[in-house]
Amino acid sequence: MDRRMLRGGLLAGVLLCTRAMSAEISGFAGLGASVAPLYSGSSRYAPGPLLTAGVTWRSQDFGTFALTSNDFNWDPAPNSPFSMSLQVTSDGGRKETINSPFSARKNHDLRGMGDLPATVMAGVRLRYRQDGWSAWANALTATQKRHYGGEALGNPVTASSGAEMTLLRWRDGALAVGGDITWASRGYLQGHYGISARQAAQTGFPPYSPSAGWQNGGVYSELTWHLPDLLSAGFNGRVEYLFSEPGKSPLVRSRVQYTLSSLLLYSF
Repeated sequence: MDRRMLRGGLLAGVLLCTRAMSAEISGFAGLGASVAPLYSGSSRYAPGPLLTAGVTWRSQDFGTFALTSNDFNWDPAPNSPFSMSLQVTSDGGRKETINSPFSARKNHDLRGMGDLPATVMAGVRLRYRQDGWSAWANALTATQKRHYGGEALGNPVTASSGAEMTLLRWRDGALAVGGDITWASRGYLQGHYGISARQAAQTGFPPYSPSAGWQNGGVYSELTWHLPDLLSAGFNGRVEYLFSEPGKSPLVRSRVQYTLSSLLLYSF
């Protein structure tokens, strides 16, 4: 299913529901920039634009529906310390030839690997919140079978957990830190880090077939500053480490991955 069609259909459903019953609607739109690896495991970095938007519909009877540029969530008990929500998101896949928005040069480190197609992921998210901190866990599976490099990858699965704590809070802002860890199925790791026999013949890389296991773990910090006129600014820094199975892939040039981003957000 095309991701634009999915998001359009979900948004239409939210709008139809709000006509039928009383509800509270809020939203946001943001513009910023980030610096991140060209792909997971790359030692090369590139800047790029950061665009985000979302709409949240809150109802006393049906809970909270949130549609953003990254995912869709339905939480039937948003005011409870413990909640379980349904989540729909996407794994963006990976291009063989990587274009940087701010550079005319193209990266060909993955020449011969072929394009890994994007896929829709769906699953469940658990969350526990208290004042100043929260913990979460989710499990996602692809909604359709994936094929890549001449191999059938089945329905890739990922499972993640993490926690976040607010270290400092003042009138106009807050500083938070957090960490997370992700496990992935063989099909998911094969798609992002494996090299099939066909791909090995086309690239010169040796064949590599990772087993299911821990994909990565990361820590991050986030500074949020509230500005006048419903504006806020955010700054985020993240360090991530690729564990054994992904880290041994010939495609991985660096196990340690860094990401920096800044965002100006308008809320309504």
